Amino acid sequence: MITIIKEHKKVVFISAALVAATAIFGVSISSNAAMSVNAYVVDKGTLDSEIEVNGNVESNLDKVYYSDIDARIASINIKEGDFVKKGDVIISYDLEDIERLEALTNLQAKADLGSYNNSMQMGGRTAGLYSEAKTNLAVLDQQIADTQAQITRTSNSLIEKKATLSDFGAKLQVSLIEWSDKPDSDEYENLQKLIQTNVYEQQYHPDIVRMQEELDSLNTQLANLKEYKAEMTNQKASTVNALMTSGAKENLTAVKEANEISSNEKLADYAAAKEGIKAEFDGIVTEINVTEGSTIGRGTQLLTLKSTSDIVIKSSVNKYDIVNVEEGQPATVNIKNKDYAGKVSRIERMTKESGTGTGIGIEITLDEPSDDIILGLEAKSKIHTANLSEVIRIPLEALSEDEEGSYVFIAKDGKAEKEFVECGIRNEDMVEIRSGLVESDLVVWRDSEEITDGMGVKVNK
Repeated sequence: MITIIKEHKKVVFISAALVAATAIFGVSISSNAAMSVNAYVVDKGTLDSEIEVNGNVESNLDKVYYSDIDARIASINIKEGDFVKKGDVIISYDLEDIERLEALTNLQAKADLGSYNNSMQMGGRTAGLYSEAKTNLAVLDQQIADTQAQITRTSNSLIEKKATLSDFGAKLQVSLIEWSDKPDSDEYENLQKLIQTNVYEQQYHPDIVRMQEELDSLNTQLANLKEYKAEMTNQKASTVNALMTSGAKENLTAVKEANEISSNEKLADYAAAKEGIKAEFDGIVTEINVTEGSTIGRGTQLLTLKSTSDIVIKSSVNKYDIVNVEEGQPATVNIKNKDYAGKVSRIERMTKESGTGTGIGIEITLDEPSDDIILGLEAKSKIHTANLSEVIRIPLEALSEDEEGSYVFIAKDGKAEKEFVECGIRNEDMVEIRSGLVESDLVVWRDSEEITDGMGVKVNK
């Protein structure tokens, strides 16, 4: 909806009923007793315009936190919806559990190093093959566990994707029923097409096909790993008479280095975990995915934090108003009866359906958001689309339109003449005329009925 900023300069109208009593602009209009005419002397002045839109308060920056360790959650220091400052501890791990994990990691590192040294010292092929098998079995156990975990994660993602498509299909079916009384409508036909597409995608969506292929690959990989583990088990039991090769030595060295890297990374993660999960910026915790006392695995989603320092208002502008909206335009946003300055920071390059019809999404970024802003609230924004000065303008009610375009009537030699005009911005009172009129032209109109081209009007100067 377009609203206006009222001009300080008064708009002067001339009525035929006033005849010679009106002296403003130095003219007046009279007509026969059956006709009453309003008139305006075309002038230059200021013209301001703004667009009012409703939207929702959202954060333009968020972070999802994941666990870097396998450990127990000791405490959760906030609740969903709480505001936190940068550096605040949101979640704390169980310190005793972390210390136990550190000890196990150090012991495992020592065990790995001892195994390496023992294998290198044996000096024979039998010792080398035996050491290789022993080391690889430990690695294979982890690889098998990791592969099985990946299979579980991929399977869950596949199930979730199918459920999402199925849920969307159910919603489409509900919409189809709602439109069943209008089977010939475009909406009904579009819903049928969407349902057909959804049925196909539930089986052949690229993500579903990809995840299924990934599952097949992972299962093959798991079988290969188990087969290789069996080979290493047999090798460990049967190799007794060969000398250790240089390749076996290199392999042992690589495994040793990999184990050291893994141990160091784990110890670094444990050291960081002792400090707890801290907010990286001021914001609101919008989601907590774990509970106190639960034992979680590495990679578990912990929480979502959304910044309150980078706030945008997401709104929709109709297809008529969008022509006047540009990125960078200033805006005034009202949230909880408090005004904030901002600017249009983004205009989507596509239309979408909303509750009020087709619109184009826009984002307004606040210049200085306050800490007490509540995400998700409705905000009312005024986008200042124009502030022109010294433009030709006329009252909006003097403007008419037909299939040929916009036009006005001007008084010339006692008659009303139809003139087509090119319009610019407008508000509720005035409209900019870019061509078709000049200053001092006298536009005329009638409130009760239309003026026709050539209608007689008498202008007394």
